[in-house]
Amino acid sequence: MMFFLVIFSLYTNMNALKVYQELNDISLTQSSNIMSCSILPKIDYYYLSQSQPNVNYQMKIRESHYAVDIFVDFYLIDEYINKPINILLDNILIDQYSVENDHSVPFCNILPSQISTYFKTYTHYQQELNLGFQLENTNSFTLGIRNIQIIPKQCHKSCSQCIGPEKNQCKSCNLGAQLSKMTNECKCPSITPYLSLQQNQCLKKCDSNEYFDKVLEMCIYDDKIEQMQFYFWNTYDFTGWSMMENGKASPLDSKQYMNMNGKGVGQFFVSQSINYKFNNVYNYQLLRIRADIYIFKSQQQPEIYVQVDKIKKLVSPLHYYNETELNGYLLYHIDYTIDALSISNITIIVISNQNLQWGINQIIINTINCQANCNSCLTKLICGVCKIGYYLYKGKCVTICPNYSTLEGLVCKDITEQYQLTTYLLRAFYDNLIINFMVQNTKSITTFYQNQFGTYYNGVRYFGGLKDNSNQYFFKQFNNLPPHYNIILQLNVITFEFTKLLPKGKQKPQPNIVSIFIDNYQTKNIQSMNDQIQLLNIEHKHSFNNLTLAMISVPIVNTYFSFGISNINIMIQRCYPLCRSCIGPNQNDCTEWIIEQNSQNQTCNIGYIFDMEQQKCLLCPIGCQKCSDQVTCLKCEDSFIQQGSSCYCLNGYIDEFTFDCIVNPINPL
Repeated sequence: MMFFLVIFSLYTNMNALKVYQELNDISLTQSSNIMSCSILPKIDYYYLSQSQPNVNYQMKIRESHYAVDIFVDFYLIDEYINKPINILLDNILIDQYSVENDHSVPFCNILPSQISTYFKTYTHYQQELNLGFQLENTNSFTLGIRNIQIIPKQCHKSCSQCIGPEKNQCKSCNLGAQLSKMTNECKCPSITPYLSLQQNQCLKKCDSNEYFDKVLEMCIYDDKIEQMQFYFWNTYDFTGWSMMENGKASPLDSKQYMNMNGKGVGQFFVSQSINYKFNNVYNYQLLRIRADIYIFKSQQQPEIYVQVDKIKKLVSPLHYYNETELNGYLLYHIDYTIDALSISNITIIVISNQNLQWGINQIIINTINCQANCNSCLTKLICGVCKIGYYLYKGKCVTICPNYSTLEGLVCKDITEQYQLTTYLLRAFYDNLIINFMVQNTKSITTFYQNQFGTYYNGVRYFGGLKDNSNQYFFKQFNNLPPHYNIILQLNVITFEFTKLLPKGKQKPQPNIVSIFIDNYQTKNIQSMNDQIQLLNIEHKHSFNNLTLAMISVPIVNTYFSFGISNINIMIQRCYPLCRSCIGPNQNDCTEWIIEQNSQNQTCNIGYIFDMEQQKCLLCPIGCQKCSDQVTCLKCEDSFIQQGSSCYCLNGYIDEFTFDCIVNPINPL
């Protein structure tokens, strides 16, 4: 019978919490129930047998969850067919596992042996989790246990308990939030409307190191904050602050008063504004201004403006409170972000009726970096130099170099950077989390054997491996590829080969091979090297829109043969921007150009930038004549004002068709 395996695009559970139970864990190091195989001594496991037929593992899951995925590698030794293994969760028998068919491979000792991965999803809410295994029949049966992985299915962030992952599946809420009987959603009350994930409770406003995400409707930790400065909180230092009235500046020293929320600064009349000069030492950063503004002697909705240098904008408050007691007032909380200059002149203005008086306190001014832990930005999105203790990786700052990259000085160089105009199509099987090996069929095949869990061996989980003792077929297809001229295939391959007991006089069979095919072309044969890792780097000329990769092995008679792969990296070398067909990466290597409405003469029109992924010219930020990406402007149109790396239309409006800044609109008769 022919069996098949399918390579797939890596599936990752972003909410997964990994809980590994390895042999180097403290709970196992003192145990005598650890065994290594004699044939492949790199395989070791904790074992259950007649002398010790059960074991329990106690774990803690801190995140709120409604179920857990349980994965365990079982090593079945000797007479294991139809012998049940009891699985207990929190001391309750939840399942029995056994194998009915013999797919043994002689990898451990002279006894029949088979590797199998157990997987089930169970309902579970508690933080404490007790997982137990028990043998019912220990006669001539040894069970090895390795790599217990518990992956909780987490609740929505607004729930403290739930029955599912959505925000309307809450059973209870975080501190201060209330459960709606109508929607089953957790909502913060109007007096404390902001749910903070950091503090796990409802607040009157987000903490100073958080921002309010309007999509998620909660406060999110901001790891890009720099130069945070507080004004008019518990201390009142007026250095750098002034009051502006009729173009004249005066000090704020005497402008203090008491209100129901403590000491404030004011009270100002409608004709008065306050001003501060903020020094920003970094380029390509945003300026963020937050404050509490108090409105007295008026119930009319005020207009709150924040002017930073030339740019004056009407700010919509995040929230406001109406205090109607003896010293009643309206309290508005503002949170405003704008491009920063090296020295930013900040003015806060409040406009309403002539009776208005206003005050202010709890001001926070900070910059927002292009990336967390960046020391110098190249654009609004890309870091050029990281802070001490961090390494630069593709415009971001990291503490360790990711997979598929190497450290050169203070920069983690991705493999794609070793080649010109190169991007990857697939990276997979580079960690030991079993859920990353879950696959789905990408092609209908008559007979199909799906090893979806991989094989753990010598610290690495391989796709395929010892679990497969018959024909193997790995298959992956890519469609609608961008213009390219070359394919690069990199991966690690490990092979396992065992000779069956041969009849007398029978010669030892020839070594087995693994064949690699690219678009039905046999590109390479890999010779069997038992228990050895082979590092492959294959380059193949390719320019078609679709790509098919396959790896096939058919064991020679009287042998057990299988192979596994890890650290697969499939890359393409792309054509020059706006090139449809090419023989190399340079402009003069192009044999056919893309013709589209936003380009001419093999370049994008003014105000557009080429996007490599979408293979077309995309519009720069509105009002921008030249940009480095879709958010960072280098030069604005003449009718716009440039501040930092953004363009602003002042004293006019932006035409909805041309996107021009119309300063003096013509009113129709």
